[in-house]
Amino acid sequence: MAKINGIDIGNVVKDALQAAKSTGIENWGEVKDIIENVSQNMLNDLKFVAKKKVSGHFDEYDAKIFLEDQKMVARVRLRSLAIITLQIAERIINAITDVFKSAANTALGWNIF
Repeated sequence: MAKINGIDIGNVVKDALQAAKSTGIENWGEVKDIIENVSQNMLNDLKFVAKKKVSGHFDEYDAKIFLEDQKMVARVRLRSLAIITLQIAERIINAITDVFKSAANTALGWNIF
């Protein structure tokens, strides 16, 4: 279970992997590791945003911009695999983001995705 600001947000990495897998992606064995890595990075990004919120360095707008940039990086990382098309990468990112949206809203009280 992951925690942000002491709030349990569940097994978001595991849930994100399941959401990505449910998009119907072929060759799951070939892409699972990078999707897990992208999901773990997204969790780390949320923890970073939480620290910045507590310190007063990020407001909701800053968090949205930061996470949009991180989604772009994740999209590029997924596209680096030759078997992932832009359309598949978008479906995966959207599935992962949906999982993290709920976690972020719960932990931070912001609608940042």
